[in-house]
Amino acid sequence: MRAYVSLWSADLLALGDAVEALADVVDGFHIDVFDGHRTRELLFGPDLVAALRRRTTALLDVHLMVTDPAYWADRFADAGADMITVHMGPGIDIDATLERIRDLGCQPSLGLETHQGIDQAVAHFPAVSRVLVLGTAIGVRGVGLDPATAGRVASLAEARGSTGDRPLLVVDGGIRRHTVPALAAAGADGVVPGSLVFDAQDPRKAVTEIKALT
Repeated sequence: MRAYVSLWSADLLALGDAVEALADVVDGFHIDVFDGHRTRELLFGPDLVAALRRRTTALLDVHLMVTDPAYWADRFADAGADMITVHMGPGIDIDATLERIRDLGCQPSLGLETHQGIDQAVAHFPAVSRVLVLGTAIGVRGVGLDPATAGRVASLAEARGSTGDRPLLVVDGGIRRHTVPALAAAGADGVVPGSLVFDAQDPRKAVTEIKALT
């Protein structure tokens, strides 16, 4: 089970220290980006990614929840992102955006929101390295996992087997110690834990325990 740890839940005054402390036990650091339009939140920009890039060689996993993902993909790729997740939505040419991310030298990842059908993600399997399955609505934290999530992961895993394409399936949102085993059993390759790591007495131990929950 891979763990892409969400920095949204870290101590924002000590992000560099958190990254250095966990770099050798995580599979990447998940960096949420909100533009105040796609969601009501404002969070994290390219300058932060550039600063983190100077502190670590770990994978930097940028999750764009913005109205103009193509524009921001360029900015974050220049800043040092390794993987960039974008969402389908009105006015977004998702095929061109995924292609642009790959051309920038980053791994393209597709975000699948709770209200979107899995067929929409399956159609893009050949173009992506990962499907990020949201277990909660975008732009929120501290809420429980949508009960349909494990079933959606299982359907994606089944479709992945029939198409021959092998994007990773990673769940973001509602990640708790008791939810990870069911997601793993459904076919998830990884999760995006936040408070489960940073609220733990020993964050490094928390990461290794999450990765063992299968």
